[in-house]
Amino acid sequence: MDKLKAINYFKRVVELQSFTAAANEFNVPASSISRRIKDLETQLGIELVERSTRNVKVSGLGRLYYQRITEVIDKLNSADALVSQNLSRPSGKLRISAPPGLAEVLLIPIFESFRKQYPEILLDLDFSDQLVMFGKDEVDIAIRGAPLKDERLIAKKLSSDPYQLWGAKNLVARLHSQFKTDTLTAKQLEECPALMFRTSNGFSPWFIKTTKWEKLSMRPTFICNSRTALMDALKNEEGLLISPKWLLPKELSTQIYAVNTQGVISASQQENMEVHLLYQQSKIQLPSIRVCVDFIQNEVVKYLKV
Repeated sequence: MDKLKAINYFKRVVELQSFTAAANEFNVPASSISRRIKDLETQLGIELVERSTRNVKVSGLGRLYYQRITEVIDKLNSADALVSQNLSRPSGKLRISAPPGLAEVLLIPIFESFRKQYPEILLDLDFSDQLVMFGKDEVDIAIRGAPLKDERLIAKKLSSDPYQLWGAKNLVARLHSQFKTDTLTAKQLEECPALMFRTSNGFSPWFIKTTKWEKLSMRPTFICNSRTALMDALKNEEGLLISPKWLLPKELSTQIYAVNTQGVISASQQENMEVHLLYQQSKIQLPSIRVCVDFIQNEVVKYLKV
């Protein structure tokens, strides 16, 4: 029995919760996957998975075995890749996940420059707000608004900037006239049209803090996960938008005004919006990941200084 192959089959069956899905990934019959895992169980003298007609359930010992073999396989793959990449310039596929809004404004130009400088590296980009599971989702680098709580990951903070409330010049003037003030209260904000950013968990709520954070009951006029579409709506006076200043297109600087509020405004119950770059500790020695991490950090610093 090829034990390493059987272990890899078992690992992916656990992660995909399906013999068929694992078989499709390895391009072998599902019966081969099942037989290899059965041989592994016989050799170990334990049941790794409890088979049924509908799903795959991992046994208690199977779960412990999965956790240990995952660490070993990750290290083995990293060692293979390290040797391969050190024979030449950084190369191979690099899988990166990032939020679509951040990608539109900041990351796409950075990735274009990176591809020109490192043509041997194939970028596989996924612009999504979905929660990333390193190892299971086969992601090398993730860029997110908050670091994941996982001791196996390294998180590098790319930026930390205060949230602000923005509106088109004429809309802001109308709201000041309507409420007879240029500093809006929480109650007044709840009467304002709002542009909301959609995430994987629904649209991002608004919060305000005077002494403590309070969730605002807003009336969205537009919900979208496209930063470009939200900026068009902002420019067209369709509503107010919460965003750090640097995420606003520079060409809108004369059309968009900051809106003063009685309290700190936020989309996350944090005063600042943070952006973090995440990757696995076990992969930092890979040349492709190392050069990409350094490249992104340097380019973000340049962008924020402009």
